[in-house]
Order: sequence, then structure tokens, then C-alpha cells
Amino acid sequence: MKQCLVMLYPGLCNFEIAALTEILAFEDDWQVTTVGAEQRAYQGEDGLAILAQKDFSQVDLLSADLLVLPGIDDYHEPLADPRNAAFLAQLRTATKRPIIAAMSSSPILLAKAGLLADTKFTGGIFEETYAKNPFIPKQNLVRQPVVVDNGIITSSFQFFREFAMAAARACGIQVGDRFLEPERTDRPYTAEELTYHFGG
Repeated sequence: MKQCLVMLYPGLCNFEIAALTEILAFEDDWQVTTVGAEQRAYQGEDGLAILAQKDFSQVDLLSADLLVLPGIDDYHEPLADPRNAAFLAQLRTATKRPIIAAMSSSPILLAKAGLLADTKFTGGIFEETYAKNPFIPKQNLVRQPVVVDNGIITSSFQFFREFAMAAARACGIQVGDRFLEPERTDRPYTAEELTYHFGG
């Protein structure tokens, strides 16, 4: 069974990773576990609470296959909790580590843990944040929708679909190019196109 860990912290943005976790939900050989500094509910930016099934001490991060970091509404609180960066810092010198998929502003946690020193990245981080947090290696910033480098996948919030596809494919999961494609506007949909059948 392949293991995906979804890291939780206050102000997380669930919608940015929902397409990826939905892909994993339909893969029989993948198990998704939510983890946080504490085994408790974390309130997301949308007001919904998500339960951390385990705390950091209860998981072996190095044996996971995928680590997912949702974006963060206000990065100050998770950044101020040293347990978050310490958890991620285990991956800095690991010879084998999970694929890391970090959305929107969450690369700031990767930077704090020293994981972006030699890695190209992107994200939804405000320009002013770089000046206030010089530990973020801005020289490695690439202004692209999705960046994949050194086993780390980063993206900004509006490219959640492309982020999910890149992360899934990095894990060896086949995802078609039309996955969650936007509504077409060149012609109306037919009733047949919008009729669904249970295939199993």
C-alpha cells in the first residue's frame, strides 16, 4: 500500500489539494493520512475543520511515498510553530524521501526547513513576503504555473488542476489530459454528453 501524508496546519486551503486527493481516493493501492503537529482538528481558510488523524510523532515521514502541503491563508501561524519546519527538515538529508507536492504559499514552510536551497520552485507567495523572510531562496523562484524539481512539485492556487496532474503523474498514476478541464464555450453540451452511467 502506498502512503500519502497530507500535512495540516491552521489556515490550510483544502480546495487547492482536493483534486489531487480525489485522484488518490480512486487508487486502490494508495492510502491518504492527515497529519499535524497535534492530533486535532485544524480549521481551514474556508471555515471547515479537518482532523489530523495522526501527529508528527506517529508517522514515519521517510517511508511515505507522497507528502502534500496545502496552501495557507496566513502563513505566520504555521511558520511560527517550530514543529512544522522540524517535521519537514527530516527530508533535507534523506537519501530516499517522498515526492513533495506543495501548493500556493506552503513552499514557505519548505524554505524554512531548508528544502528549497537547491530547488527551483513557484507558488502563490506575495512579493513582500520574500523581503520579510530572507530564508526563502528567491533566486530559485520560477514564475510558471507548476514547477517540478528535485522531487518537489510546487504551484500557485489557480493551477490546482495542473498541480494535481503533475503530482499524480510523478507518483506513476495515469491521468488524462482532460481531467477536470474547464467548461467548453465553443458549443453547447449535448444531453448524451451529460448522461452518466455506472461502469462497475
